[in-house]
Amino acid sequence: MDDLYTCLHCGKSISNGIFQFSIDVYGVPLCLKDQVLLIESSASQEAKDLFLALRYHKIPVELEYHDGNKTFDIAIPGKLYIEVDAVQKDETASVPADLFSLPATQSGRIPTIKIPHYIVNSPNLFKKTVDGLADMYTSLRKAG
Repeated sequence: MDDLYTCLHCGKSISNGIFQFSIDVYGVPLCLKDQVLLIESSASQEAKDLFLALRYHKIPVELEYHDGNKTFDIAIPGKLYIEVDAVQKDETASVPADLFSLPATQSGRIPTIKIPHYIVNSPNLFKKTVDGLADMYTSLRKAG
């Protein structure tokens, strides 16, 4: 009865000890394999934070997704690529108005959106961004 918890990323059962450690360190339940994946990832901390928040919202994202040509920070495979960029902005910044409108794409191409680090580093903007991406995922899923 030790395996009452599941990994946020892969869904495998994890013990109470691994659950508690993961919650203390990452804020979400992760198995040891997925904890190592985060540790060994070359993604920025902002990309990792956004990845975990999106997984927490049950969005099937992958960290450091390679499409065959390029590696993206985060991806909803087959639907959307997300780049988390180190664009500097002042502390009074807001979420760009066009952040959640899908960019026009050529037929057969997957859209890419860019999210500046300052958005991920601001708790209020981060929440708005995660909510906006969750809404975007719902729209993408409905569109097929």
